[in-house]
Amino acid sequence: MAQKSWLKLTLLATALTLGACSTLTETINSSQNKQQQQKREFTILAVNDIYNIEGTDAGKSGGMARLRTLRQQLSTGDENVLLLHAGDFLFPSSMSSQYKGAQMIDLMNQLDGRESGFDERFYVTFGNHEFDKSAKKYGPMLAKRIEESDFYWLGTNVILEKSASNNSAGFSKSLLSNALTTINGVKVGLFSITTDMAIPEYAAIDNNYLAVARKNISSLKAQGAEVVVALTHLRISEDAELLRQLGEDGPDVIFGGHEHNRQHICVAAGKRTPCVIKADADIRSATVAKVSISPQGAVDVSHRYSIVEESTIASDKAVAERTRQWIKRYEQEYCDKHRQEPGCLLKVIGKTDVDLIAEELEIRRYETNLGAAIADTMISAFDDIKLDRKVQIALINSGSLRLNQNIPAGSELNNWYINGIFQYPVSIRLIEMTGKQLRQTIAHSIEDWTGNGWWLQSAGLAFRHNVKEGSFSELSLVDQGGNITPVRDDDVIVAAVSDYIADPGNGDQDGYTMLNLDKEIVYGEALIDLKARVTDTIKAKWAKGEAISPMLPGRVCSSDRATLPCVLN
Repeated sequence: MAQKSWLKLTLLATALTLGACSTLTETINSSQNKQQQQKREFTILAVNDIYNIEGTDAGKSGGMARLRTLRQQLSTGDENVLLLHAGDFLFPSSMSSQYKGAQMIDLMNQLDGRESGFDERFYVTFGNHEFDKSAKKYGPMLAKRIEESDFYWLGTNVILEKSASNNSAGFSKSLLSNALTTINGVKVGLFSITTDMAIPEYAAIDNNYLAVARKNISSLKAQGAEVVVALTHLRISEDAELLRQLGEDGPDVIFGGHEHNRQHICVAAGKRTPCVIKADADIRSATVAKVSISPQGAVDVSHRYSIVEESTIASDKAVAERTRQWIKRYEQEYCDKHRQEPGCLLKVIGKTDVDLIAEELEIRRYETNLGAAIADTMISAFDDIKLDRKVQIALINSGSLRLNQNIPAGSELNNWYINGIFQYPVSIRLIEMTGKQLRQTIAHSIEDWTGNGWWLQSAGLAFRHNVKEGSFSELSLVDQGGNITPVRDDDVIVAAVSDYIADPGNGDQDGYTMLNLDKEIVYGEALIDLKARVTDTIKAKWAKGEAISPMLPGRVCSSDRATLPCVLN
């Protein structure tokens, strides 16, 4: 009887123990299931089109040091913030004309707050300006920049030839076709698409963007990607079309570059409405996006723009010091090279009383006061040269004016700004052209009106530009007295033209193949250097205690800016 009682007690204890274990297991499983069912989220910090390590607006906006601070503010151990750069950073800038983008890579390597070590949470893609040095001999230079990078390059539709590739472990680690990474327990797939508007001799670019996207999205999802992010350097209309075409099978979000102003477009794609999002160039703003996944796997992306300027974000001290060191080095080496006194780059040579408009997507799409003033200088350069006929017009491709930032009113002007504008030599040719040639020239200037470098800044002529229809009308000559004369095809016009577009020996002439030197007017033993002429003009005003203050002349009347001055009205 006692033995049976002991057995019953043993069985009861075992049952209670098993019950307790079962309850504990159920509690653990319930806790795990609850955790799995909770919404998961992470943050993306996205920027695009950064050309100046020191920032813009006399250093008051942007800058790599402020970007480092913003990233740090958003981070919790850097584990849940993904930093993306949508292309354009190696070129163009005044520093890059000397260092070929090495200064930019060095500063980008500091954005995780460490002196060394690979940044697993930083991805960039190629922009068209990564290929500014397009000759085959520059392939190894690009390879070196990639090797120096302590972050990932995505080149999904970019195929580099051997001259621009390298088999070293660092290079192989840096350059990826696409990527799968895990952030806060979320598997995130990334791929990129780069515009084919600039194709160097050492690379090929697959311009079947739709096929590239489909292939890589499918591959990433097969690998388990829960969120797919596209990093692109395309026109926003191309981004939006990709989202429309891909529909339900498209990426969850596109972070883009190429345009320089913050904007976003969301496109209905079945049950989803994915967006393409772009920030302002040169980190005037940055995109801060929150990506969340519901327990059912639905992806939601919300975003805001963080304005990056001295009044809102302080500069990281270490990155600011690194920036200062690069500036100091550049100035010293430049002044030594050109046999000028120390401090020559920042020495004041003038002042401006008005904003000088040189930001790329302005000066490459519209008449700007700076572009028009430079074209005016091309005509006035011949005032003291004896010619049989007076120079009537001036034409310069805006891609020759590469500062890519506005100079605020009240700024002191120096050689740093001048070098930024004229990063390549610009000589002035004097040619005769017919009215028909001028008409063909203007037609090419407005062709594919999306911010291309062949857009002309001009003087001595006027026309109406219908932006929507891609056409022009009322092409006329405008003399210094303001008299307007319609251009006829058989007119013979004396034109001061930048050497690059006038001389067929300069390659594709930015497409101005209707121009040539058959009717060149030789005016001296050497061509006028436009950079020197502009510099002298600014200095001459400053010597008299005067600032420059070029107004918008209104000679190119754009249909989408009808409220601005127009001499044809």
